[in-house]
Amino acid sequence: MKKKIISIICVAIIVCSLLVFAVSCKTQDEPITTYKIWLDIQEDNTVECSQKVDIVNDYGAPLEELKFNVYANAFDKRKPLPCAQEEQGDFYPDGISYGAFELKEVYGDIAHYDFDFESNILTVSLHSPLQAGEKISVDMQYTITLPHTNGRYGFNEKGISLTGFYPMLCAFVDGKWYYDEYSPIGDPYFSDAANYQVTFNLPNGWDYVSSGKSKQGEENGETIITAKAKNIRDFALILSPTLKKSVSKYDGVELSYLGEKTDTLTYMQKSLAVYGKLFGKYAYDTLAVADMPFVAGGMEYGTLCVINETLGGATYEEVVAHEIAHQWWYGAVGSNNLINAWQDEGLTSYATYLYFVNVGNVDYSSLMLSDAYSQFHRFIDIQNSVGESAKGVLGGRLNDFPSNYYYTNITYNKSLIMWKYLQDTLGKDTLLKALKEYYATYKFKIASPDNLYACLDNAQSNASGLMKTWVANV
Repeated sequence: MKKKIISIICVAIIVCSLLVFAVSCKTQDEPITTYKIWLDIQEDNTVECSQKVDIVNDYGAPLEELKFNVYANAFDKRKPLPCAQEEQGDFYPDGISYGAFELKEVYGDIAHYDFDFESNILTVSLHSPLQAGEKISVDMQYTITLPHTNGRYGFNEKGISLTGFYPMLCAFVDGKWYYDEYSPIGDPYFSDAANYQVTFNLPNGWDYVSSGKSKQGEENGETIITAKAKNIRDFALILSPTLKKSVSKYDGVELSYLGEKTDTLTYMQKSLAVYGKLFGKYAYDTLAVADMPFVAGGMEYGTLCVINETLGGATYEEVVAHEIAHQWWYGAVGSNNLINAWQDEGLTSYATYLYFVNVGNVDYSSLMLSDAYSQFHRFIDIQNSVGESAKGVLGGRLNDFPSNYYYTNITYNKSLIMWKYLQDTLGKDTLLKALKEYYATYKFKIASPDNLYACLDNAQSNASGLMKTWVANV
């Protein structure tokens, strides 16, 4: 597919120059950045990649440089392992495996570029400052070598997970590009919403799910897929030689499931119905779920969720509902999970609790709460027993959390307890009124904690004070 990629790019450069004008005419609420990515998936678990990024400066200040986060570089053998020590055996079931990111070329209307291997940051310097409203395109050629893992990114016996595989423009927050070191704890991704068009070859006999809507074609005996998505935080692609895709439709949303379970599409429909009623209509026209070998319970991406294939019963349903809730909280309404992971994870946990209440499984919703209480208080007792104070403050850098156990108890358990406390204190109707405003106001944007506080106060005077006490409590 290499020759086809090169020929496609030549045409795409002409087409994209026309598309950028159309992009610049979009409304304020729509993202400006557009990614066009071409992938040639090889049999040796390497992928040849070409990428074009069209950017219009809608950040309100001149830009002298662009910064891209190269998450795939975190898997290089010269870097620290991208997983917590306690999960290393599950992350690498067949022994430690490394990946690689090889940047071959960056070109376009740029002065020069520099790839900082240690920080995983690609800095592209411009000939002159990009003024507000002006546009620019940056093209890249790179090769990725996939690691053998049960993590978010890589390959295993069930297939390939292409997530966080491409250089992604850093989020622009408070007048600067925001980034941090790749964290083995929590979710290390943070980006603005963008539009995507990704073209890839599907290996013979394989099936897939991806972000966005996709179309299939044939070129010289190869199956070629093109997937398009709008307003998503990141693009993900899961491919498998053994798993088969099931499809359905609910309320105008195309549903796709890659796996072997029988109830997943039903759980997906229930989730869309519950969250749409509670918070506001689902923001996208597709939703996909894939069951894969996975070290954690699940992970969310733009209109796609990955679930640990070993889960079953109500636990499996909980994880599916949780990851789909992320399509509202972090997917549509963005937040800086690098320093405020509680803002989306806690709210998503609360949404999952409400899911079980609304589908009539009150016993399981009660179990979720009792587990959160017992685990959090046990965590506090353990910390005290070893003479280490457990700081209860919800915010903080991912890299500052000492363990997954600590992170989970603060970010998930304490946050769920906080949201239930707010519901009991303010009333469910008041709290849902605030969350509906939060969703409607900050959809496709990045919301700060102050933005969330303002929505609470709009629903009931000084309601944010209750949350601030929980967030700052040490």
